[in-house]
Amino acid sequence: GSGQMAVMAELLHRKCNAAIPHVDVGMDVFAFRDDREEIARIQVKTAPGTRYTKGMGYHAKFGVPMAQLKRTDSPPLFYALAVRLDNGWGSFIVISRAKLKELWDAGLGSENGKSRDLELYIQFRPDEEEEQDGGEEAKPEQQLKARCGKFELNEYINAWESLPPLKPLSPIDDHAD
Repeated sequence: GSGQMAVMAELLHRKCNAAIPHVDVGMDVFAFRDDREEIARIQVKTAPGTRYTKGMGYHAKFGVPMAQLKRTDSPPLFYALAVRLDNGWGSFIVISRAKLKELWDAGLGSENGKSRDLELYIQFRPDEEEEQDGGEEAKPEQQLKARCGKFELNEYINAWESLPPLKPLSPIDDHAD
């Protein structure tokens, strides 16, 4: 529940309404704006983050139900993977079901035979050269990079603007014929 509330807080911060459906069929949050038609359906997964003992960063393991991932993506579904870190929140991975399925088809994560979940072990670390330059005294605003095995997930870190109601509107072309 706390991850769901953290996702809702992020949406509200971006002036996007957030609602919890009363019937839970695999969607935890609806995101919408009064001035837009688009609605984002979001499944929230929360995992505790564990800090590395050597070097900066942390890792977290998420489970995404394979049955949900394999469904037809209509209507589109988004995942918000929330990392609970110490007494606050770490990074959020915001990714569409279609993209996550595409990455899984390419070898991302592993299927847990017992739980039938796609398990994602995600590492959040600074660039190696940034870590060497800053060491343990690195600036807190330092950007962490996200990896799951051989896959970089950087473009999905806090990618709230990828949600349909938060995508920038396309400018109107005044010079169209």
